[in-house]
Amino acid sequence: MEVPRSRRSVLRRLAATSGGFVAGCIGGRPVRRTRPLQSSTGRGNSVLRSQLGLSTPAYDIEGELRVFQWKNYWPRETVRTFESAFGVDVTVDYYGSNEEMYRGLRDRGTAPYDLIFPSGYFVTGLAERGEVASFDLAKLPNWSNLETRWQVNPPYDPGPGRHSVPYQWGTVGVGWNRELASFADPVSWAVLWDPDYAGRITMLNDVRQTLGVALKRLGYSLNTTSESEIREAGELLREQRPLLREYNSTNMVSNLVDRRASPIHTWSGHAFVAYWHLFADGGSPIEYRIPEEGGVMWVDTVAMPVDARHPGAAHAFVDYLLDPRVNASISNYVFYATPNEAAWPYVDDWILENPDIYPPPDRLEKLEFVRDVGPAIQTYDEVWEDATGLSASDRIRASSARDLWPMPVTPPRPDTAAPRATEYARSPAVSHLEARR
Repeated sequence: MEVPRSRRSVLRRLAATSGGFVAGCIGGRPVRRTRPLQSSTGRGNSVLRSQLGLSTPAYDIEGELRVFQWKNYWPRETVRTFESAFGVDVTVDYYGSNEEMYRGLRDRGTAPYDLIFPSGYFVTGLAERGEVASFDLAKLPNWSNLETRWQVNPPYDPGPGRHSVPYQWGTVGVGWNRELASFADPVSWAVLWDPDYAGRITMLNDVRQTLGVALKRLGYSLNTTSESEIREAGELLREQRPLLREYNSTNMVSNLVDRRASPIHTWSGHAFVAYWHLFADGGSPIEYRIPEEGGVMWVDTVAMPVDARHPGAAHAFVDYLLDPRVNASISNYVFYATPNEAAWPYVDDWILENPDIYPPPDRLEKLEFVRDVGPAIQTYDEVWEDATGLSASDRIRASSARDLWPMPVTPPRPDTAAPRATEYARSPAVSHLEARR
């Protein structure tokens, strides 16, 4: 693997690819001419669709689409390419947490959204309350591109019907800057209780994620409903509290890049964003690991509110996101794993072969989705408030908030240096993924 001489050479090479197949989003709420319902064969640019290998919907689609999405969650041309190819005007508004998304969904002062991007655990409640519609899978021919485990009764969307389409998935683990901390493999959640790093440790401001760490460290399920287990985890957080810099769900990248904190409790993609921000001379001081005890596996999805006014365009856009090359370009941009098996040949090798992005089977079996714990959530909230000093309203405001730190560059190409690249050839994840291709 070629190693660039400097970060500048990485940026120069990556900039050369930025005008490629897909990328980016548009913001605000521009006033646009409304286009009527029209046959998809007569809308957009059929030549462009053919050049890009995009299928033409076999149903009528509307001329506009309203999307509510996490900020900085696809590359620059993702939306623009769809607009040009399918003749649909797309408006994208942004949010920073599932709770903020839900408030926007219920805001009757704005026009309804046609698509939202809730996290898996949030889909469960939306579906149970009848706030999202089932997708017509006959209108999603690219649905079959998904890995089987994401198609059949995922735990966050048990049916009947599919109320969500998986978008990207990842893990929660430990990140650190080697200029502040150093840990040998395998890494344990215990490093977040190490007094040697007092004042530099951060935890996510999220009751289920953070109590989940304590529960996994104790050997329990992060979805336990046992009051004694939840309270035991709370005692661990109480012991940890004097060691913390802060509970924070929005500054993970900047904390790593600016050397303000290490080790930190973080989403996987944020650690890799920080890695590329500090990439220089063929390497970076940023590390990320899934602890040996296991932890959280999460998925973000696409869902269609029941009051969507443009369901045809919504289905067309979702199917476009399921296109292998479109989907891979998103994964290459955000450094998360894609549930789209057909996209794997187009995903950068350093991402696909990274065991901290695509965990091998022995790690996967130790990961859990956050699930609805029913009335036990009251115990979680009570224990959280007692152990951390934060109120439940603080949790709701900050839960799952995404770091809005700008992406460093366009997607790294396979010939650039990559995290732990020298380890991949010997990693069990490589043969595991080759077998799944």
